[in-house]
Amino acid sequence: MPYVFSFILGVFSGVAFLYFPTFSIFLSLIPALFYLSKRKYLIALVCLFFSLFGVLYGVLNEKNLSNQKDSDIRFKGYLVLSKENTHFFKTTEGKILKVYLRQKPEEDRVYSIECKKFKENKNFYATSTYDFCYATKIVDEEKRSKTLFEKIREKINGEIKAKLSEPASSVMIAMTTGVRHEIPKQIMEDFQKTGLIHLLSISGAHFSLLFTFFFLVFKLLVRFIPYKWLVYLTLYITPFQLSIILCFPVLLFYYLLIEPNYPSTRAFIMALFFMIGVLVERKSLWIITVSFACLFILLINPLAVKDLSFQLSFLATLAIGFVTDIYKSFKHRLKSKILSYIVLSFLITISASLITAPLVAYKFHYISLISPIANLTVGFIIGMFLFPLNILFVFIYLITGFYPMPEIINLTASFSFKLMHLLSSLNFSSLTIPPIPLGSVLLFYLAIFLTVFSFYGLKGWIKKISFAICSLMIIISFLVSLILVNSEREIIKVTFLDVGQAEATVVETPYGVFLIDTGKTGFEVERYLKAKGYRDLQALIITHEQKDHSGGFLRVIQNFNVREIWDNGYIKYKIPLNLKHLERGDIIKVGSCIFTILHPYKGFYTSSLSRDSNEISLVFSLKCRKQTFLFTSDTGIEALSSIPVSYLKADVIKVPHHGSKSSFYEELYEAVSPKVCIISVGKENPYGHPHQLVLDYLKKRCLIYRTDIDGAIQIREKTDGNFEVKTFEHMRFKPYREGDNLKKLFILW
Repeated sequence: MPYVFSFILGVFSGVAFLYFPTFSIFLSLIPALFYLSKRKYLIALVCLFFSLFGVLYGVLNEKNLSNQKDSDIRFKGYLVLSKENTHFFKTTEGKILKVYLRQKPEEDRVYSIECKKFKENKNFYATSTYDFCYATKIVDEEKRSKTLFEKIREKINGEIKAKLSEPASSVMIAMTTGVRHEIPKQIMEDFQKTGLIHLLSISGAHFSLLFTFFFLVFKLLVRFIPYKWLVYLTLYITPFQLSIILCFPVLLFYYLLIEPNYPSTRAFIMALFFMIGVLVERKSLWIITVSFACLFILLINPLAVKDLSFQLSFLATLAIGFVTDIYKSFKHRLKSKILSYIVLSFLITISASLITAPLVAYKFHYISLISPIANLTVGFIIGMFLFPLNILFVFIYLITGFYPMPEIINLTASFSFKLMHLLSSLNFSSLTIPPIPLGSVLLFYLAIFLTVFSFYGLKGWIKKISFAICSLMIIISFLVSLILVNSEREIIKVTFLDVGQAEATVVETPYGVFLIDTGKTGFEVERYLKAKGYRDLQALIITHEQKDHSGGFLRVIQNFNVREIWDNGYIKYKIPLNLKHLERGDIIKVGSCIFTILHPYKGFYTSSLSRDSNEISLVFSLKCRKQTFLFTSDTGIEALSSIPVSYLKADVIKVPHHGSKSSFYEELYEAVSPKVCIISVGKENPYGHPHQLVLDYLKKRCLIYRTDIDGAIQIREKTDGNFEVKTFEHMRFKPYREGDNLKKLFILW
């Protein structure tokens, strides 16, 4: 067991070795140091070997991944599901990829596909977690020959779709065969907000239910074995053991039937070890089965440690096993079986929620407060009634070809989803969490790891001291997050997001959040704002109508509470909005922040004037403390030359029209005299922006930052008026710079 643990810890350390070599090596050596302190030198030596082997295994796989990051994707696969122009393909390696393709491929065909990865715009808290690419070449190879398990899976999914209504059918398919792609967005959000998302993953509950059901069935059937055969069998195994052996093929069949993932693999391996433990009449410790499940997955794919489903699955299992062992220490004091069940259920729910909360808060920026209630109500209905009933009906369908009483499933599912939506809609159902430092999250989980290690590996006063240290580490992790988050509230932050060949800027002030333009889709804006915990916008400022500035307008107003829309007065809307048309001379004051509108103005005319013309883009300055920001949108020379020079002085300028030559006006920069010049531009754009003439000129006058090179750029003005510039690229971890990387763990964007 210590050797398995050493290898697992080594792989974890190896994946992080590139950026934290000293800390990683120290972490991987903990098991060896532990046995060395106990003077068990041989065990310590073997642990050392497995730890270093795990580190090497993790490092090599991490380097292979780094070398493949920028390459095109080539694979063979078949269509699983289509949603408009987005198609889900399953590769021959069993991986699901999202591919953008205008024409829908045929089903039951194997395709050879070449596709380019979608560029991930470099914004903090908003990087993509999906393998998503654009197909450049697709070749129809052959008709797909389905395996027996694929045919059965499709048969089950087809019958559930035919007999059950939406959304019951998509949820039951997810819970039965693991195919989750068709679950409606609203239902998925309700599962997330109530902390019930684990019900949609094939995990331990599914295998436990199957084992329990079929064990009871086989135990009953064993009684009908002819007496002579039974006497002969009992010479080698007991009827109890025979019932367990008969459950093996059932669980294996189910594992091969479902869409494989990390939670289902973990659950299947743990179920096997449990059954083997019962057969050999040895007590099966949960920590051993979890460790071997983890070992098996990491041997196949060491980089699974970076996968969120892997992390959440094993963290929740760790919490459940740990709290169950604690529960056993005082179980005898609970006289009532009902009370005992309630206490255990409550402890399991709370422990799983608490241990995964920091990771969920870091990744998704919310914590479900309604989770314990939801798990004991909706979770009980779905997990203990709806899912078992559906599994029974599917089993009957596979034997008889008849799926009985779908009305019961539809009615129960409808009630469950309505109750779940009600719980998720409550004001206190979830708590929005602002960005927290990664260092605090890692410190929390290091403390949890040491707590579990101390609980099982230490004794006496050393154990108590270890618990005290771990408790202090957990408190420090929360205090650091709280202090850093509070210190950010008085800072003025102007963030120029990387939205490709487009523009979007977020202005965060103590008096509200302002969004200047939305980019082409609004996707990057939505993810960034939600990650920061914002749901309300003081104002959405649309500088002009072109899609690279206003294309994400609908996405923003649908996902956020926008109090006012500010524009140039030339934009037409199809829905009623709280509008404020701005022109030169308008001054808007919000708290200590002053917006001064410099363009357009009544009577302005140019031969190229149209409703979406660049020349009528909003030009305005913003000043909250000492620093002045000048936003110029896509204005050209004619518009810029019409602005009174005395109003143009600024510390930071957003360079007009992505740095194009057509908007290059020397007098502008002479009047502004900026310290920092920001160019919002797409990498390798077809327009040649920014123009070399503009760059050569600006290099002599200001510090240049570009979103295509630097990623997102944030100007931070403190309460004393001093400001600093952060960029996405500057804040990325650099190989073998451990000191700098450790500092970056505790810096908020």
